[in-house]
Amino acid sequence: MRFQVLGDVTLVLDGRPASLSSRRQEQLLALLVCAQGRVVAAETLIDAMWGEQLAPRAGKNLQVLVHRLRKTLDDPERIRHDRSGYALSAQTAEVDAWHFADLAERARRALDREDLEAAAVLQREALALWRGRAFAGLDDVAPLAEAAERLEQDRRRVLIERIDVDLVMGRHAEVIPELVSLVAEDPLVESAAARLMVAMHRSGQRTEALETYRRTRAVLAEELGLEPGPQLRALEAAILRGDAQIGLDLHMRAEPAERKTAATAPDPVPFLLPAGVGDLTGRDDELRRLAAILRDRPATTPAICAISGMPGVGKTALAVQSAHELRDDFPDGQLYVNLRGAGAEPVEPSHALSRFLRALGVEGRAIPDSLDERAEVFRARLSGRRVLVLLDDAADEAQVEPLIPPENGCAVMITSRSALTALPGTRRLVLGVLTSTAAVGLLGTITGRAELTSDGADGTTAEQLAELCGRLPLALRIAGARLAARPHWTVDRLVSRLVAEHDRLDELTHGALSVRASLALGYSGLTEPGRTLFRRLGLVETPDFAGWVAAALLDAEPRDAEDVLEGLMEAQLIEYAGLDGIGEPRYRIHDLVRLHARERGEADEPPASVRAALTRLTGAYLALAEQAHRRQYGGDYTVLHGEGVRWDCGAVASQRLLADPAAWLRSERLGLVAAVDQAARIELSETCWDLAMTAITLFEAQGHFDDWRNASETALAVVRRAGDSRGEAAMRYSLGTLDLFRQRYTAARPHFDAALPLFEAVNDQHGQALTLRNAALIERVEGRAGTALRRYRRALRMLREVGDRHAEAHVLGSIAQIHIEHGRADATPLLETALDVYHDLGDLRGAAQILNRMGALHLRQGRTEQAKAAYRQVSAASQAIGDRIGEAYGLLGVGEAELLAGELDPAADHLDAALALAEGLGETFIAARARLAAGRLAAERGEHEPARSMLDRAISEFAEIGLPVWHERAVDARRSLDTTLCPPLPY
Repeated sequence: MRFQVLGDVTLVLDGRPASLSSRRQEQLLALLVCAQGRVVAAETLIDAMWGEQLAPRAGKNLQVLVHRLRKTLDDPERIRHDRSGYALSAQTAEVDAWHFADLAERARRALDREDLEAAAVLQREALALWRGRAFAGLDDVAPLAEAAERLEQDRRRVLIERIDVDLVMGRHAEVIPELVSLVAEDPLVESAAARLMVAMHRSGQRTEALETYRRTRAVLAEELGLEPGPQLRALEAAILRGDAQIGLDLHMRAEPAERKTAATAPDPVPFLLPAGVGDLTGRDDELRRLAAILRDRPATTPAICAISGMPGVGKTALAVQSAHELRDDFPDGQLYVNLRGAGAEPVEPSHALSRFLRALGVEGRAIPDSLDERAEVFRARLSGRRVLVLLDDAADEAQVEPLIPPENGCAVMITSRSALTALPGTRRLVLGVLTSTAAVGLLGTITGRAELTSDGADGTTAEQLAELCGRLPLALRIAGARLAARPHWTVDRLVSRLVAEHDRLDELTHGALSVRASLALGYSGLTEPGRTLFRRLGLVETPDFAGWVAAALLDAEPRDAEDVLEGLMEAQLIEYAGLDGIGEPRYRIHDLVRLHARERGEADEPPASVRAALTRLTGAYLALAEQAHRRQYGGDYTVLHGEGVRWDCGAVASQRLLADPAAWLRSERLGLVAAVDQAARIELSETCWDLAMTAITLFEAQGHFDDWRNASETALAVVRRAGDSRGEAAMRYSLGTLDLFRQRYTAARPHFDAALPLFEAVNDQHGQALTLRNAALIERVEGRAGTALRRYRRALRMLREVGDRHAEAHVLGSIAQIHIEHGRADATPLLETALDVYHDLGDLRGAAQILNRMGALHLRQGRTEQAKAAYRQVSAASQAIGDRIGEAYGLLGVGEAELLAGELDPAADHLDAALALAEGLGETFIAARARLAAGRLAAERGEHEPARSMLDRAISEFAEIGLPVWHERAVDARRSLDTTLCPPLPY
């Protein structure tokens, strides 16, 4: 008897797979396997399997489930029971997960005694046990999801250790395909890229090694804003010099714990902290206490410290400075998010988790949809790691609970206006105002004036100013900024102004109103344009913003608006936030300052002025996003536009901002999303849906599916209220396209069914054509080729009439695909025409899609060399534009061509690489096709059990995403195993 969980949960009796009679049986067996023979309490099993659905008879249900599992096993002694709970009785070799752990440990001992060959044999045997992700299909059971992630990390560690052994033993060329897959799966892991560079260089592939460095550097810069570490930089330099003996210190003779650190390819090490405050004053005691709390971690839980205090007291500055000083204590990274709890719309925990998961190396397409699932992946990613999490400006306990790491290696700092007393296991630090000496010292640091010191020529006046500011850091900074900006003012002059403004002094020293009064000091010193901009910056709903935003708010030339911005910076009401991805300076306004700006706006701005400013701001986002799309696609292709008001920031500014349209879209993602919401709130329906539609250019390319859905649903509600049929059609089309992109064909169909008659009612041919095109895809994948062809041909006529060449080429390729799938000879001219169109438009992505179909046509006709050439072009074009889905299709196609040609070893390598990349991207269709081909390959080799496993998984995945044609092909391949005949490749 064998128990297999490194893939689908499978029971093998007498050498044959035996079916478990229910999903609950699979869950129970998997949970017992996780316990490694130890007793699991009945309450633990019930909670894991039934959770919130816990029924009064759950205990009885568990007993019945155990009885049935024993009956399935045909050996009651396999499930032991005592008064504590249940345990699985099995030998190590009978459970693949246990066997894997045993082999991995034996391999580590072989490394300790420097027996590399024995270690490699054990490592290969351990890795061969894997058939897919552990506990596949049981991710909805939280303990199993976490165990699967831990096992996956162990598998990656063993794989890297085995690759290191091969590198030490000179097997450089052999490990390159595996390293290519590892780098493709997670391009932020520098150690994997380093190993690949070494293997390539030692195999004579110097150019490829340098290209690996360049790609890794580009990804690090784009995703994390970091340069490669010293190891990668040193390798690049050595390769450029032509050093023949470059290598890595793999620490093969190190102790096991040390070797794990050296040889394991770690997850990305995020560093999301804002810059520290260089002039933090009077907080030495608090910094020491924070360090003690965070270093004194409990035995089983993370250290948590909540910093509370009045607004403006310096909670964030203290927490950020402490996090910087503790960086060495948390070598696995530091995460930061501003939860904006003080504002009207705090950040949703699911959105914060999405940010954290991306920083921890999870691809956008692989991030789950629900909050609970994201929290589970987050906890699994941090398991066994030492990471500091800083949650800034939390609203309440409910907002932060999903963001707490799972184990004692981590620590959490939380800043909040409230004390968060209901958060378990939390130690608290209440922050008060500064001492008189510290307050005067802070004033002196900000202004640089010698007289503003406690022992200076005018120490008494300095202390008086500090007291008038309530010794509150935010008020002190504003007062100091005014003096620094006005060198002709004496300290006495500012003091006299504060004394004269009696009402402000009252607010400055009493409760929450003190922050408002201190902010009013800065506001009162501004010029009229400065005051106007300050008030309108309260309308900005993003953490930071570019200079063109100020131009739109003021309805001014960009250069004039920049001068006003600089005035606000001198008054310390806004601050420089760094350069964005296109080299544009960005600015930040503190949340409390933003609140004051909104208050001043409500008091001083007529409602018509506020609406006009918001109309220009949303119109500027729309105009720039529209131009970015045109530059990306060569025109208004594949997108519909409304009649919303555009605001033009000028030709010069637009040229500079949109030199790299994709980078601008990435930099302004949060602004685009906020602009959709703001347009909705003031009922600008045309602008709202137009923005939501145009932003798909970004959402699709970067995998921001939450943003895509939220923006489209927000706009849909607005256009329905406005009675805008065309806008409603556009948003139903958008939502259907999103479901189509996520391969949720059943969910997509009602959207297209609703959009088409709405477009017809307003006589919008472009909208009809795009909707027909996407609806036809559903018909094609569900096996109704005739219906699909009729819809494609109707769409093609309309697209040619409206001049959408990009969509026209896409439809030509889709029609050709149907001909390919049905063995017709008239696909070639269609594909050649479509390829010419994409080349004319300069669209590498579209060209790659057509080349992918050309490869399929070559395979259908048995021309394997031509197919491989086409698929390699797909990979090259996709890599050039950063399209990782295209890369996966290229790898898959080359592997299928090699399989058809009988080149089984290289086919296996390419199919494995395609499968790994597809799983990392969450692309189920590509993964299922790779498994179908890999199953056929295993059958060709006579490896029937691996073939069955691969084909069964492919059958399940094709059924899950609703692809009957591919499902039937996989079923046919599975049936063929019984007759030892393999059907032809399904093209």
